[in-house]
Amino acid sequence: GARPSTIPWRRYAMSDVLLELKDVRQTYGDGEGAVHVLNGADLTVNRGEIVALIAPSGAGKSTLLHICGLLERPTAGDVDIDGERTAKLADRQRTLLRRHLIGYVYQFHHLLPEFSALENVTMPQLIAGESQREGDQRSKALLDAMGIGHRTTHRPAELSGGEQQRVAIARAAANRPSLILADEPTGNLDPATSDTVFSALAELIRQQNAGCIIATHNHDLARKADRIVTIVEGRIQPATL
Repeated sequence: GARPSTIPWRRYAMSDVLLELKDVRQTYGDGEGAVHVLNGADLTVNRGEIVALIAPSGAGKSTLLHICGLLERPTAGDVDIDGERTAKLADRQRTLLRRHLIGYVYQFHHLLPEFSALENVTMPQLIAGESQREGDQRSKALLDAMGIGHRTTHRPAELSGGEQQRVAIARAAANRPSLILADEPTGNLDPATSDTVFSALAELIRQQNAGCIIATHNHDLARKADRIVTIVEGRIQPATL
């Protein structure tokens, strides 16, 4: 589908840097009771790169993902996605950016139970203005790429946990996002299935030259990413496992 004209898309700039956070701060509440979750966080994610984010609960992992995904505005700092400075954008522009540039994969697949795997992946494309025929075509190709092309007509309840999660990844990738944010995407899966799901996600990132932040408690999985970061006292630091 055509890109909405309300945003000056700078696709032609195509630098390697896809996501850049500069001195991002997030404070909840004020005065004595203020909680400083992020305290000058800097992060760069390049195209084709998978960055694993490991951090203990309460360190600000979800906050960071929400800010990267334009679901939350930071208290201060810059969030640039695909060359677009998002901090000052109006809500409508942020929504459009989110719809066209960002894909989400959550710990719980959040598939619509009454729809087939194919319909679940086609849905976001229809919302973005794609035709049914082209949407279904792309959905089939994505489900094939995820190794579950033979399950297109099945509803979520008829799929295994690993299959459901692969449908969720295909859905996240449906609108060819530049950035995929995955929050504990293998949290409910056994190790072998986690590996399959991660491999499928990694292959997709490479194919689409997208970037990915994957928040995970799974150290084996994190080691497969291109690099690992953590949050220490509200700042992002490189981590080793």
